[in-house]
Amino acid sequence: MTAQKSPLLMLTVVSGPDAGRSLSFRKARVAIGRDAANDFMLTDGFVSNRHAEFVVEGDQVVFQDLKSRHGSLVIRNGVSTKLQNRESVSRLAVKDGAEFQIGSSILKLELPEGIKAPSAIQAQTLREPSFVVKDGPPNSNEQFITAAHEPIHALTRRFDSHDKRFELLFKLSEQLNSLTRLEDILDMIVDATFDAFPGANFFGMTLLQADGGEIPPPFLTRVRANLNTDSEPVLSSSIVRRVVESKESVLWVRDNLGSQVSQSILDAKITACLCAPLVGQRKLLGVMQVDTRGRGTLFSKQDLDLFTILASNAAFAVERAELTNHIVKMFESFVDASVTAIEARDQTTAGHSHRVSEYTMELARTVHAKKDGPFADIEFSPEQFTELRYGTLLHDFGKIAVPEDVLQKPTRLRDVEMEAIRHRLSTVRAQSERALWQALAEGMADGRMQPEPSSLDDVRGRSEEVATELKDIWTFLQDLNTKGFVPDEDLERLGSIGARSYVNEDGETRPLLTAHEIENLSIRKGTLNETEWVQIKNHAVQSQRILERIPWSDDLAMVPYLGGAHHEKLDGSGYPLGLKGESLNIQCRMLTIADIFDALTAADRPYRKAASVDRAIHILRLEAKDGKLDSDLVELFASEVVPKITNMIPLQYEGDPTLR
Repeated sequence: MTAQKSPLLMLTVVSGPDAGRSLSFRKARVAIGRDAANDFMLTDGFVSNRHAEFVVEGDQVVFQDLKSRHGSLVIRNGVSTKLQNRESVSRLAVKDGAEFQIGSSILKLELPEGIKAPSAIQAQTLREPSFVVKDGPPNSNEQFITAAHEPIHALTRRFDSHDKRFELLFKLSEQLNSLTRLEDILDMIVDATFDAFPGANFFGMTLLQADGGEIPPPFLTRVRANLNTDSEPVLSSSIVRRVVESKESVLWVRDNLGSQVSQSILDAKITACLCAPLVGQRKLLGVMQVDTRGRGTLFSKQDLDLFTILASNAAFAVERAELTNHIVKMFESFVDASVTAIEARDQTTAGHSHRVSEYTMELARTVHAKKDGPFADIEFSPEQFTELRYGTLLHDFGKIAVPEDVLQKPTRLRDVEMEAIRHRLSTVRAQSERALWQALAEGMADGRMQPEPSSLDDVRGRSEEVATELKDIWTFLQDLNTKGFVPDEDLERLGSIGARSYVNEDGETRPLLTAHEIENLSIRKGTLNETEWVQIKNHAVQSQRILERIPWSDDLAMVPYLGGAHHEKLDGSGYPLGLKGESLNIQCRMLTIADIFDALTAADRPYRKAASVDRAIHILRLEAKDGKLDSDLVELFASEVVPKITNMIPLQYEGDPTLR
């Protein structure tokens, strides 16, 4: 009887739809795939028709991925190597005991003693990490492979440099460095994790609370489209708690013997899981987990190293995002405190900066939403909206450098200056009355006048005439001091009053009104003289200078410009630089419109009444007609923005029909 020859190789399906199937082959080439023509047919829907093959070449066995759709994962001595190339066949020398993930199935290769293991050059070598197998919670038969948290450079020294996922790590680190928004960071981490572990179908992350305590629900969960679930996926509390308490990365795989596992793992339907701590510079930030649910994909020890590196990168990026968010919150507080400090100097303009910001932002959102007309091609990025918000809130920052007596000047002359005039008029009246009585006394003394009642009545009458005239002058000056607009006849009368003189207590002849008083009372409109107007107008220059001292990021570089240019006009008639036309971008044009509108409709000022909304819009349109404001923006503001901001506009003055 002829002795039966030993098989060259044996294949066993460890897990997957065909689990338990085992065949032996005594041939130099064994084809694997979903097609019935293959030597080893699999029913797994994720396996290609001609997926892979084993080839015996002399004293070694080579596994070849035949350009399959999903590729193959070769697991040798705990080292996972991904083979996937749609352009050419991928080859890898393997040895007895190697496992292969093909689709969602795990196959194991067994070789008889007659086949030698690949040489050291053919087989990839790896210094084994110091993994530890630990028991799970009490009263369970769970076992975890754990790895202590280590610096990234220590992990990368152990990592197989030929693994294509090594390139993914460097790419991820580079991309994460350019991100600051937590949402963007998490999206990139999820994508990178699924790219690194194509067999996984669930990702979860838990961020711990600052005060510790109970582990919160998952902050983020993501699933692949091929994970069928009718309920919200959950994380295994036993695995997460173990990682939080030990700060060690964990690899858990359900064994073939069906050993007991915790209820949370059963509820999550986890087959294999990688879970790693997010270790920050000073604290544990949270935990991230990737696993397979409802199918038999496995993870290796090297996968645990890779996932730990991913978690380290994620922790650094998350911590930086938290720091950035903290800085943003601090800056927001600084901006709010700055605006409050500026407006506290002048209660009559309280709320102006916030209202102007809201009006401008609403106009910008309206422009952004337009799909036709003059603004069809204009869109603003989130960064531009943020930049515009800061610029509008801080546009009057330079007012902090304007003297308070100028900033809060409600009348042409201040109370103390008007009191000086009143005192001067009282002196003139007293001197005039004294002179009349002195003249009567002197006339009676030298016999020129008789002490008759008519003489006394004459003195009293002339004295009353002087008092009436001076009182009339005082009333006129008081009215002039608060008048909205000074006509020519008032200026003429002021000139005649200013030409008068009187003798002070020291016997010196002085003008009834000083040059300063005449200058201020002669102001046609408003309350500020030329010097004071220069100081007020200078607030725009000061805004830009002060804001330029802040190290703005590139996304916020235009904030100082908005502070310096919000009083400029398209025709060059604005201040402080007389910029015109294209020198004023659309953000600045919007801010200018909002600033003028609020200045007109704000609550009553001591020197003028608030304009109604209709009156304010009329003035804006006149300015646009004269080429000072952007007419398209003015019309958009009037028709679509004003109806949305009505509840923000201060109470309107209703008493003066000229303002309606």
